[in-house]
Amino acid sequence: MQVDWEPDWVMEKRQPMFSFSNAQILPHSTTPQVFNNPGYIAYDFLQLRRNEGSEGLQQDLKVCMTNVSDLRNLVETVNSLPRDYRGRLDILMNNSNTIVLNRILVILCALLTPGPTIDESAELATHLMYSISLPETAASYVRFCVNQIYGEESIDGEMSFQASLKTRGQGRIYSVQPSVSVKKPLEMFASTYKRPKAFKSFSSAMQDPFHIDDRQRTLSGLQKGHRASLNRFWKTGILLPFSVDLSPFSCPNRLMFNAQGEWMGPTGSVNPLHGWDIDAVSRTAVRHGVQPNADIIGALFFHVKAELREFSLRIKEHDINIHITQYDTRLLSKGLSIGVFPAFSNASFDRIDVGDMVDASTVSECLANWGTLLNKKNPHSTLLLHSKRWHEEMPGAVARDNPRALEILLERCKGLSTPSSSLKAIFDGQQAQSPSVLRLISSLDAFIDHEDAFMQYLGSQDAISTAENLGLSLHKVNRVHPKRVGIPLQAMDQKLPDMTKEKFYETFIAGGADLTIRFAEFSRLAFSED
Repeated sequence: MQVDWEPDWVMEKRQPMFSFSNAQILPHSTTPQVFNNPGYIAYDFLQLRRNEGSEGLQQDLKVCMTNVSDLRNLVETVNSLPRDYRGRLDILMNNSNTIVLNRILVILCALLTPGPTIDESAELATHLMYSISLPETAASYVRFCVNQIYGEESIDGEMSFQASLKTRGQGRIYSVQPSVSVKKPLEMFASTYKRPKAFKSFSSAMQDPFHIDDRQRTLSGLQKGHRASLNRFWKTGILLPFSVDLSPFSCPNRLMFNAQGEWMGPTGSVNPLHGWDIDAVSRTAVRHGVQPNADIIGALFFHVKAELREFSLRIKEHDINIHITQYDTRLLSKGLSIGVFPAFSNASFDRIDVGDMVDASTVSECLANWGTLLNKKNPHSTLLLHSKRWHEEMPGAVARDNPRALEILLERCKGLSTPSSSLKAIFDGQQAQSPSVLRLISSLDAFIDHEDAFMQYLGSQDAISTAENLGLSLHKVNRVHPKRVGIPLQAMDQKLPDMTKEKFYETFIAGGADLTIRFAEFSRLAFSED
């Protein structure tokens, strides 16, 4: 791309045609598309040293992720375990969408079961997560993994599908799902279309002329080197450094396409950087001799591979069992309550992360279904939730949804004694749709404290009263994840992100974190803050 590149709508002096408004559209965790932006950077949902502390190093712990959409939080949590942790960790991962859930199962099988070296498995898992094509040897091993998980015989007539897989360590990978749910992903994994068909479908989506402004809007927010790197990824679909020969990648990654070879991702653009700590990505790249400013996609390849390699080593070192289920969350909570799952027969969890489940139901329903499953004996047991859409029923609660956002910005900037030339152009109405102005408007929520508005939302959801009736209480100070992205967990009184320009770019622009997403935590009343 040219150094002085500008979006077409700027060069053509026209209004851009975006398929969505200034608001960042974040998909729900049950959406089967690949490359979904979670809206936050991957986090450790145990925070063991901060909560249980040294006493937790010998404790057996059980955690539940009711609406997991990918592996990032799992990897971050396991990789953050203290090296001297000696307890047993059981992790229950659930998603009601069969495609999402079984995609995760295949990746974990390829990564964690004995076979290739840990380094080879980490590289394969990286490509299963982010590349549309695989080398023939990798594709062959994926077929082996599929047979290992699902078997070669039909499961028709069975009520449930069950699998138990060895890992490199003491633990195992277990899966329990309704048999009927496994059929669709199996059709995907056993499909026979060739790479040209899959690549054509991917390319058509990435180059869709109706989404050119959306695509260029994404590029316009990035640094020049990052822009060129992402643009190349849209053309190749393979997560590798610039210098690597892509010719061996001759087989389609069947986890990313339906049984007919049609792309199961967004139209217009995808960004594999979303959800990752870009500063950590850059540091990993430097250790591998890659300049992240010039090749951020190549940098991401080395970082994801390193994280997955570390994850695999932790699974080998510690006693960790991963339980993968595919049920409606309401049915799952009831099943756990009556002891349907032997590994969780006491229906007691030290952490429950319900994800964005409240956006598909209500906060009170989530608390009623899951709050009673918190471990009564652990004063640090916590239920964590987040909402991407809490502000939709509250007009004006966030800046980006406020139709007067630009007007307010202009009013405030006019009061400056020496407004910049770009702002003067806005006053003249000439550059209201310039990339810099669009970025400025989308960043306004960094300067707004949403806490009071979010508390009103929780009140409208009967969250506080429901929690009290269940013997739960809302945390005044969060223990697992800050109340919003961009605030350190230890900064108890901080309401707004306070970071350098570079860190803001890494978190909210390149990393795709959302400025309006809110997190809330609950624990048993006897253990909550006064």
